[in-house]
Amino acid sequence: MIKKTSKISRPGRGSADPKKGAVLLIAILVSSVALAVGFGVYNRTYKELLFASFWKQTQIAFSAADAGLECALYWELHKEVPNPACFGDDILPAKWVPGEEANFNLDIPGGGCVNIIIAWDSDPLVLATTTSARGYNTCDTTSSRRVERGLGFSL
Repeated sequence: MIKKTSKISRPGRGSADPKKGAVLLIAILVSSVALAVGFGVYNRTYKELLFASFWKQTQIAFSAADAGLECALYWELHKEVPNPACFGDDILPAKWVPGEEANFNLDIPGGGCVNIIIAWDSDPLVLATTTSARGYNTCDTTSSRRVERGLGFSL
């Protein structure tokens, strides 16, 4: 028995079919556009998260400055207390004399820390006091995301 074989013609082996490349081109374009849109959405979301985090850290720094200033004001008005303390940290009352400047740092229990500077006028008749508080969201001075907020008052 003899088998007959027939040749099947296959288009595209020798001839160029323009329809085959068009499908691949459209698929690449659609995937590129989808990838670009996805990257844009991701970038926008990332920036919004950083912005929201910044405002949260600002609130922590401002609250630390406010708490430190309130503590300093309380102890300025109650100088007769022998060992004043704020948030468990002692404040040295021996430096609280006219013409001097007291500088102390406190860690805030809710987060952050504060640097408080109290300056008294050297003229004993004036009795002017300037108090400033610089609140920070973190006590790490090397942090690139450290936020500082300040408050002050004069009596």
